[in-house]
Amino acid sequence: MGPGNPGRTADAAFQMYYQMGNFVPWRQAAWVLLSERAAVLSRQLAECATQAGVPGAVSSAATAAAAIWEQLAGHLPQELRPAKDTPVTDPAS
Repeated sequence: MGPGNPGRTADAAFQMYYQMGNFVPWRQAAWVLLSERAAVLSRQLAECATQAGVPGAVSSAATAAAAIWEQLAGHLPQELRPAKDTPVTDPAS
């Protein structure tokens, strides 16, 4: 991008870490993996939200991630759904 490269633009750079490299084309396995990742994200954000000096947006993000996790978990077969007591913390509560 820039004057030295007319007609070229920059784009966002994305990196798939090895944990995400295990996506498979089977729907059930993909729902399980996505649900697990959303649960981890939700818990990590909720934990970060409790730290001093962290912006309130982190708490909002934790709440949104928890909602996404719940939606994804709804696509899982009953035998693969997490237990009701699985700790996905809502920092607003």
